[in-house]
Amino acid sequence: MQAPLELLQDSAFFDVFEDEDLVALASDARRMTFRKGDCIVKEGEPSECLYILVSGTVELSLLAPHDPDEMDPRLDASHETITIHPINEPGALIGWSAMVEPYRCRATATALETTRVVAFERQLVEDHCRQRPRFGIIFIRRILWALGDRLGSSRAQLASRQHSPEADQVRLLLAKRGGKLGVNSPLYKIPVYLESRLTAADAFELLDELAQAANGTERELAIACRRLANGAEREARVFRQLQRIYDAVAQAPDTSAPEEIRGSCCDEFRRLYALTDYRIEGWENLPPEPGFVVVMNHLSNHPENTLPNEFQLTLDTHFVSAMILYERYGHAPVRVVRQAEPDEEGHRRYFDRLGYITVTSGSATSAARQRRAELERIREQFLQDARAVLASRQNLVICPEGGSTKTESSPMPFRAGAFRVVRNTEPEPLMVPIAVANFDKQIARTRLGAKIFPPLRLSDSVSRTAPDEVLYGFINHLRDRYRGFVREAVQLAA
Repeated sequence: MQAPLELLQDSAFFDVFEDEDLVALASDARRMTFRKGDCIVKEGEPSECLYILVSGTVELSLLAPHDPDEMDPRLDASHETITIHPINEPGALIGWSAMVEPYRCRATATALETTRVVAFERQLVEDHCRQRPRFGIIFIRRILWALGDRLGSSRAQLASRQHSPEADQVRLLLAKRGGKLGVNSPLYKIPVYLESRLTAADAFELLDELAQAANGTERELAIACRRLANGAEREARVFRQLQRIYDAVAQAPDTSAPEEIRGSCCDEFRRLYALTDYRIEGWENLPPEPGFVVVMNHLSNHPENTLPNEFQLTLDTHFVSAMILYERYGHAPVRVVRQAEPDEEGHRRYFDRLGYITVTSGSATSAARQRRAELERIREQFLQDARAVLASRQNLVICPEGGSTKTESSPMPFRAGAFRVVRNTEPEPLMVPIAVANFDKQIARTRLGAKIFPPLRLSDSVSRTAPDEVLYGFINHLRDRYRGFVREAVQLAA
């Protein structure tokens, strides 16, 4: 069995700690072995120890919540559980509840095979935190990091699952009429495929193949299943196209220039939106030539659009880019996007290839990591990059909210960055407001709306020498007008 100190040194959780602290912790560690089926920690019980996995596999599960008023009183659901996910990586953390009040286990951890761990009693860890405050701060940060990582994994799993009435109907049909099917018939895979967005498209490909099968029973049932599952086909095709778009960008050849990748991206999004119902109004308000700034509201993504790597493509801005600007001018615009956080590999891989302008999120956590002088340098670089795009007669798409929200609460307060770009660019570019609606919904099941409004010239309201208070007044007034713009987009999509 690996020595406790070596295990801590190899563990991702402890990789930021000093060796002196690891030696002290290792001296307090207890080695423990659990057999298959043993409970390491149990949901609801007191949690006294933190565990680090040495070897084996541990399954995390939760008791299934239930409402007694909506259950058959003869049923006992007390032992029904929901499996979260297995843990089998040496060095992984188990039992973080021991370090967080009220010190009760949030989940049950069960050994799926012979499993070895090292355990640390909470009291000993807390004593070390008091003796070495710097260690304590780092330790709490790592607990939060572990929780965020666990939450992200659970979110990705939940996002990939869906309740599918079509799967239920197919399963019922096979139960009623599948008596003559062989037990190895591929048709039994169909309801399983339909229950996950990752495999739903495979269900339709398989059904189309089986509809040509030589076996008459299998062929007839495949056709019947296809009819029952038709309602889920568009959602499956939309999600499969989202996956293709991501890979087309993130895995584009290294020799491809950003301009080329942006164009290909727009082509792929046009294929995506061909699967949806949408309306665009206000084409006459687009300037005859490119080189202007699009100011638009930004809507949150629906969870159903989450890709397997936890990344979500920004559907509304890609719609404006591909279906409006690319359609009219033949060139993909440049967008302003937030800088990826350190743990957002999917975000970074995608947007780095498109050559967009990046800005910091502006959050307190981001600001805390950077000195004021560095933030000023980043902001100035943003202005320079934006001016260069406009000088090259390309369109620039900016969402001035700095975040996203639902259609019903859009827009959020505007930030000044987009307007400083316009104010500091010579010659002054036009601003074209575009309002979008319903991109926060399931896009395969709703009508999308985008309305283009007449261009604005900032200098008509704010001179270059006007104080910031005048600029902010204009921005707030525009946001008030934008509420009406969004309502018109909602009416367009009705």
